[in-house]
Amino acid sequence: MRKSGQITVFLSLVMLCVCSLVCGLVESARTAGAGWYLKMAADSAMDSVFSGYHRAAWEQYRLFLLEYEDEDEPGSTWLKHMEPYMETHGWYPAVIQSASVKEISRITDEHGANLKQEIQDYMRYGIWDTVAEESEAETLWKELKEAESLQTVSEAYSGHAREAARMERALEAIWKSLESQEEHHKKAAARLAGWDGSGFRTAAKQLKKEAERLPGLIKTYAKKADELAAHLEETKADTEQQRDDLSEGIRSAMEEELASYESYISENGEKRREIEAMLPGTEGNTALIDRAVEQSYEVEEIIDDWDDEDEGDEPDEDALWGSVEAVWDRVKIPELSFRAGLKEPEKQNLLEQIQQMAGLDLLMLVLPEGQEVSKGVIQTRGLPSAMHTEDILKDNFLERILTDEYIGRFFTCFLSADQKEVRYEQEYVLGGKSTDEENLKFAAARVLAVREGLNLIHILSDSQKREEARALAAAITGITGTAPLTGIVAFFVMTVWALGEAAADLKALLAGDRVPLIKTRETWKLNLDGLLTLGEQGKVEAGQETGVGKRYEDYLKMLLFIEPAERLYYRVMDVVQINLSRKQPDFTMERCAYQAKIVGTGTGKHLFWLGGDPRYTMEVHTDKAY
Repeated sequence: MRKSGQITVFLSLVMLCVCSLVCGLVESARTAGAGWYLKMAADSAMDSVFSGYHRAAWEQYRLFLLEYEDEDEPGSTWLKHMEPYMETHGWYPAVIQSASVKEISRITDEHGANLKQEIQDYMRYGIWDTVAEESEAETLWKELKEAESLQTVSEAYSGHAREAARMERALEAIWKSLESQEEHHKKAAARLAGWDGSGFRTAAKQLKKEAERLPGLIKTYAKKADELAAHLEETKADTEQQRDDLSEGIRSAMEEELASYESYISENGEKRREIEAMLPGTEGNTALIDRAVEQSYEVEEIIDDWDDEDEGDEPDEDALWGSVEAVWDRVKIPELSFRAGLKEPEKQNLLEQIQQMAGLDLLMLVLPEGQEVSKGVIQTRGLPSAMHTEDILKDNFLERILTDEYIGRFFTCFLSADQKEVRYEQEYVLGGKSTDEENLKFAAARVLAVREGLNLIHILSDSQKREEARALAAAITGITGTAPLTGIVAFFVMTVWALGEAAADLKALLAGDRVPLIKTRETWKLNLDGLLTLGEQGKVEAGQETGVGKRYEDYLKMLLFIEPAERLYYRVMDVVQINLSRKQPDFTMERCAYQAKIVGTGTGKHLFWLGGDPRYTMEVHTDKAY
């Protein structure tokens, strides 16, 4: 019986197709699995690469930094970590032959945003419960902004108070010159009455000398008046923004005090016209003095040449000297309708001296007894902040709170017990100077300015203290009531009073004590007598410990709170680099990665493959950030 093979052939063909389909599906699934396996291996290897973070940076500053020698190093390290995955591939045979680092984002990149993110991550999930509320920080920021703005305005106008005092001294010089001229004029007249030609000429020459000084004195006064008027206009324009930062009550009180400056300039215009009107008379007096002196010589010559033997007649000396007196009587000494100058300039000088001490040698003034300033020197060359000068990065309130808390926890300051070569790290972040001493002085000056502004807010809010300041101003000027000069000096007294109290506050802070942010009558320490004593002795007594308020470190945090964000983060990097490089001299933040992207290239192998080369090219992408 002849058998047919059709069914067998058909089934063979069907089985071949089914097997090919199944193998294709299995190979397709295996290939997809190989891709996922390779991705998993690449990511795991990347995790291993980033696990090689700088241990000292983590232990000291809780920062993850991946240090590398060159940009190819992360790729080669990644390849080594890929080898175990390639050796135990199972169903997914593949060989990664090369790795290319497509991107490295250093900790110093992105205007400091990378460092900012690390700090935020650690602070948010590590110690968030110890940090102040955002609403409290916003209130604090407004108070600091107002204090700094008020201090800026008061400092500018206090300089004009000194200019006004110098103007008054110039006016006083004019007044004394007129008094001296009057005295010489009377003395000369008395000598004429006694027919004393020599004595007359001596007094007349002294009068002429004094009269010739007067135009120069008037010119000096006019110059100072012009400078004051111009400077006031400039200050008014320059401080417009600062005035807008003040609360309604403080701005109103300050404007009330500053109104005296406008009144003084207006009143001074009338004085100036009266003073300058004396110049023509002064020039006429000089000519009359010369004429009288010349005539006195002529009279003496007539008398000396008189012939005593001529009929025994005597010269009529009364008539002769009377002709000189007639000329002399025409010399009119100018008079002013007002009295110029300060009644007690020594007190004004003491107040000015306080400002000079605070500006020239602040640390000597406020440093507690027995404390020495660190002599640490910072080599700023090569630091991250030296290579980044933009100011693009911004913080919100919450982010800045966390950053300031981080700086306070990990960086030292003047009161820290750590004996480092460079000790004042928080002060460096604030000031960025090259020595500990400069950074401490900068930070102290900033704290002083904030305290001065806050103290002035209290004075302007306290009617009793404002009246006390006006009373001292009236004693200095010798003017009662609301005269413009008294108003100017009163505001100057308030400014220096706030400064003197701020100096006592700063000395207490540097001694480790607390100082309330906003003073009350109970927590205010320095009276006006003590203020004048401070100017005389140049010695600040620290306020007594109140047990409430903020410490020096808190004031540093507040100042850091209002610093530009980008500058702040790069100076934080500076401090990290400075300290880590002491044990590792070649360490730099520029060679520390925050994020990396790597592309690996290699080949895979088909397992269910019936023809051609079973190998194919594979590429895997991976990235990682701390």
